[in-house]
Amino acid sequence: MQKKNITLFIFIIFYSFFMNPIPIKGIEYTSAFTEIGSIAPGIEIINAKYIENDLAFLVEINRGLAIYDITNPKNCFELDTSSLSFVHDIELDLERELVYVTASTGVNIFNYSNPNQIELLSVYLNYTTSTFIQLKGELLFVGAEDRGLQIVNVTDPNNPIMVDEWVDGIGDVGPVYVLDGFAFVGTRIPNFNAPPTPIDLKLLDISDPSNITLLSTIDTGAGYNGGAPKAHYQDLVYFNDHSNGLKILNFSDPLNITVIGTYFDGGSINDVKLIDNEIAFLADDGEGLKILNCSDPQNPVRIVSYHHQWRTVRVAVKDDNVYLATLGGGVRILTTGIITNAIPIHPLLIYCSMIIACVSIFYKINRNKKLNIRNV
Repeated sequence: MQKKNITLFIFIIFYSFFMNPIPIKGIEYTSAFTEIGSIAPGIEIINAKYIENDLAFLVEINRGLAIYDITNPKNCFELDTSSLSFVHDIELDLERELVYVTASTGVNIFNYSNPNQIELLSVYLNYTTSTFIQLKGELLFVGAEDRGLQIVNVTDPNNPIMVDEWVDGIGDVGPVYVLDGFAFVGTRIPNFNAPPTPIDLKLLDISDPSNITLLSTIDTGAGYNGGAPKAHYQDLVYFNDHSNGLKILNFSDPLNITVIGTYFDGGSINDVKLIDNEIAFLADDGEGLKILNCSDPQNPVRIVSYHHQWRTVRVAVKDDNVYLATLGGGVRILTTGIITNAIPIHPLLIYCSMIIACVSIFYKINRNKKLNIRNV
């Protein structure tokens, strides 16, 4: 009996190493994206906001503001428009059904309670071409370029009132990101018929909106290519530094903000959305969509990507749908799914498993023989 077991053991090892074994495979889970529809295909979208999967508010470069019904991604249709020039940014006040849009005339405030017939309530005219805005409660933070950062009280949307403004001594103020009692502002120098030249990223104390003060200039690591953060979780701030990639900042000490993690693969990041506090959706200007796992903020890892033919400027995630605002392709609507791929298990694992199984069999046989001898 023992001789037969030894022969069987030798046969298994020989077969594993020298013969072509039956493929044994494991399972790998990956995300797959499918385009299920589009909004305003062919239109150049500079920015967009969404109410769940029902309404889309698009800032269209050549037309202004447009509202679309997107309940059926395969058949999105326009509800109403408002002609504006030099549009750039947009914010929604869901509770009061207001939409704010920056344009050459300033910040335009609309009521969208009837999306088929939006109503212009007022224009906050600050005598400049405002670009970036962010709404916090009933305060609107405006990157007003040569007029700096402006804080505007919009408690009465028919009569917006400036609370305070902060003007940089060197450059204009464009991108803005508000976090608790602080505001990140990107400063830059305008160029005629060319993109502005970025200077640096500054942190302002806005805990007293009527008295904005400069706290520090942030060391963003390898250069600064414009922009301001787009997302945060606890003390981590996610900053899209365009052609310098994604940078994750440690904000535990506002007076000593440091870069603790970076993701750079040669792309240019225009937007970031953070999902479940650790999954970052990136809008890459020339490459489409990239998704990172940032559970280890010091080492962000790309999970999957999705490429298309247009420049991608903004990304939004609503339930299982992803919205990519593009220059020239309108908004591309994607849905995610989980697919499984069979992957070969490393042969060494198979060999080790077989050896362990054989040793276990021999041990049991020998143990039973000794027990039988004792019983005899």
